[in-house]
Amino acid sequence: MKLFAFSFAVALAVAAGWSAPARAAPPPELVLSAADRAALSAALVRSGRPAPGLDESDASVWEATESLARVELGLRFRPADLDPLWAQTPALRTPDAEMAAVLAAGRLAEWVANLSPKAPTYDALVAARRRYAGIVAAGGWEGLPEGLRLRQGDAGAGVLTLRRRLEAEGDAAPASGRNEVFDAALRHTLAAWQARNGLEADGVLGPLTLARLSFPASERLARIEANLERWRWLPRPLPADRIEVDTGGATGVLYRSGRPVRTFRVIVGAVRDPTPLFLSEINAVVLNPPWNVPDRIAREEIWPRIARDPGYLQRNGYVQIGGRLQQQPGPQSALGLVKFDLVSPFGVFLHDTPGRDLFRRSERHLSHGCVRVEQPMILADLLLEPQGRGGARLAADLATGQTLRVGLARPVPLVVVHWTVRADPEGRAGFLDDIYGWDARLAAALAAL
Repeated sequence: MKLFAFSFAVALAVAAGWSAPARAAPPPELVLSAADRAALSAALVRSGRPAPGLDESDASVWEATESLARVELGLRFRPADLDPLWAQTPALRTPDAEMAAVLAAGRLAEWVANLSPKAPTYDALVAARRRYAGIVAAGGWEGLPEGLRLRQGDAGAGVLTLRRRLEAEGDAAPASGRNEVFDAALRHTLAAWQARNGLEADGVLGPLTLARLSFPASERLARIEANLERWRWLPRPLPADRIEVDTGGATGVLYRSGRPVRTFRVIVGAVRDPTPLFLSEINAVVLNPPWNVPDRIAREEIWPRIARDPGYLQRNGYVQIGGRLQQQPGPQSALGLVKFDLVSPFGVFLHDTPGRDLFRRSERHLSHGCVRVEQPMILADLLLEPQGRGGARLAADLATGQTLRVGLARPVPLVVVHWTVRADPEGRAGFLDDIYGWDARLAAALAAL
C-alpha cells in the first residue's frame, strides 16, 4: 500500500478548516545516510531544482526537500481562497512531521519518491517544464514579425524565422544553412504544431497561428506550472472507476479499473459561467427529467422571451410551479432525455441536450455551468448495465415519457478537472486557450509565493 494514500471519500470532506501547515526546523542533530541523501538529491533534481553540493549541510538538504514536499503535495495555499470555483482541496499534511517519522522508520527514500502525483500525464508535464525552463533560461525564442503570413511555396527571411521558432520547441531539427523556402517538410512540421495546440492543422501561418506562436516562452512556462499545480490538488490515488470531465478540452472520459472505456465530447460553462472544479459522485440517472429553471436564467433569458412572444412558454413546455418556471420533460427540454444526478454545492450536473449540433464545434464553452454530454444514452447504459437497468430496460423506461429516477447501487466518482496544457513524454507541449483566465490567475499567485 502506498504511504499516506488519500482516499476519494476523504477528498470530498477535507476543505473545512484547511490551512497551510506551519514550517518547522529540521530535527536536532540531523544526520542523513548516504542513501537518504542521494534519494533526496534525486527528488530535488527531478523537480527541476539544482542538485545539492557535496559540502551542503544535511539540514539545508532537508529544508529544500520539505519545501519540495509542500509544492508536490499542493500545500502552499487552499485553491478556494483564490477562487471559490476551485473547490478541490488537497489533503492537509505536515511534511516535516512525516519526514521525521519516515526517517526514523528507514523509509525516507520511499516517502520522497511518492510525493508527486503518479500519472504519465503529470510526468510529461514535468518533462515539459524542464524543456521550457531551459528555453526561458536561454533567453526565450525569437519573435515573429507582426502581420507575417506564410504558406507552402513562399520564400524569404520570414520562412527562416518561422523555422527557428518551431525548432525552439523541438518540433524540427535545426536546419542546416539558410533554408528560406516554405517547403512540404515545413508545412508538415507547422501542421503538427497546430494540431498539438488545438488549431486547424492546415500548415498555413495565418493570424491565429501567428498569435499563438507569438506568446513568449515565459508565459508558456507559467501555464505549465499552473497545470502542474492543479494536478496536485487532486485525490491520490484517483478512483480507478470514475467519470472525469475536463473543462479545458471540453471532453469526458469514463474509467473502469483505471482504464478509459468511453471518451466523449462535452459542452461546459461559457466564460461568464465557468464550470467549477470539484469532486462528487454520480448517484442516480434521471430519465425524462423536468428542468427547474434557475432564477437567473429565468429572469435574464426566459421571461424576456415570453414578453416578446407570449406563446413561447406553452410552445416550449414551460409551466409555473410555486412562482418558478419548470420545463416539462420531452424532446424540447433543455435537459434532453437523461440527467445524471450528483451532489454539488454549485448546482452543477451532467445532462443530455436537444442541441446536438453544438458538439461538432471545436469550441464548446457554451453552457451556464452544467455539463452537456455528447453520448448520454451510451453513458446511461454503461452506468445502469451492472444493475440490470441498461439495454432494453433503459429503452423501455425512456419510452414511457415518465420521469424516473434510478439510483446507482454503486455511485460513480466524478472528477472535474481543467487541463489547458498537455505534453508528450519528450516534453513537447500543446496549449489550449486560457478561456477562463484561470492559468493566468494561478500563475500570478504562484509567482507571488
